[in-house]
Amino acid sequence: MLNDLEEVPEGPPTSKVDIVSVKGPEGALSFEIVPLREGVARAFMRYSPRNLRLSTGSARQLDEQLRATPYSKVLVQDSKKRIIRRSLEPLGWRIEPAIKAKPMRRCSTVTTYELPIDENLMDSDGRRPDISNTSQMSGISVDLGDRKAWAFFTEEGDSARLISEKERRQGLLVANSTDDMFDAAECLVQYLAAIKKPWAVFSTDIGRFIRKYDPITWWRLTLDRITPYQHSAQPLSSENKKMALRLFSEYYDESLMQARFRLRKYRDDRSYSIYLIDGGFVISRTEGEVGVIFDIYVTPASQGQGLGEELMRCGLTTLAGRVTSCYLNTSYPRAKEMYQKFGFKTVYTQLGIRLDELALTPSTTKQPR
Repeated sequence: MLNDLEEVPEGPPTSKVDIVSVKGPEGALSFEIVPLREGVARAFMRYSPRNLRLSTGSARQLDEQLRATPYSKVLVQDSKKRIIRRSLEPLGWRIEPAIKAKPMRRCSTVTTYELPIDENLMDSDGRRPDISNTSQMSGISVDLGDRKAWAFFTEEGDSARLISEKERRQGLLVANSTDDMFDAAECLVQYLAAIKKPWAVFSTDIGRFIRKYDPITWWRLTLDRITPYQHSAQPLSSENKKMALRLFSEYYDESLMQARFRLRKYRDDRSYSIYLIDGGFVISRTEGEVGVIFDIYVTPASQGQGLGEELMRCGLTTLAGRVTSCYLNTSYPRAKEMYQKFGFKTVYTQLGIRLDELALTPSTTKQPR
């Protein structure tokens, strides 16, 4: 249960976030750009409508705004319709996968039962590997010449998880030395990218082995006292169903048919509550005595109008009196700051690698108009 989790320090203040946005008759697109290290940043993209195709003028606006930032490389996940490639490649941007989907070392799939337990091996904590209750784990064996290293993970939906904490253990690294674990972790990330896994999630203690991939910080936040608020959001109904389908299609980057199936699934499950305003939606869910702020979405054209806070007021109101506490997960620094205003506190963090992310690098010379 979440109530049993120990609170962890908040960590350093959130770094400055830049917002790059373009709006035109065809729609709107925004980048929330978070600095990672000198010259490198990550962009969280929002766009509307789903089939957005930037005009030549809007693409040049995006090009100019990105070039005006102090970053020589920007990491971002493209849409299924390849908005980024279609917009920036003609303007001279170099666009390539951020992670090579081919292991640089020879590896093969294994289970934990194939570990040579008679050898002098250790896990990431420097202890003898504990393989009890690991039958659900998949893994790879990495060939390091005269020795091997191993990386094991658990599949959970679209994610491959390598979590070392005892309460949530979902993977482990095993090798003869810490140095070899860097090779095992690197090979695992490349292997997961090769098999088209969208996400790799790591506990923060294992994060030191995958720092070169600039992992995304995922925060789990909880709220113990839920207060109802006045809000203007409306429950899902026949009157706003079309708007809900459009917003779902945008947010989940899926066709209207897929959005219709998703909406039906949530609507038929009484643990979900769906509320909408013009420009966004919130989904809350109950899990016994615990509530979840499941998803919040504000279209890029509606950002900056306080709709996120309005939706949060609605989401909390739907849970007030029904659960004893609630939680949410987020990787957006600005969203985290908003949630903290409502009293949410961080209980733990994890590190995620988006395995299909792109690396955007501008050309040294601008393309002619």
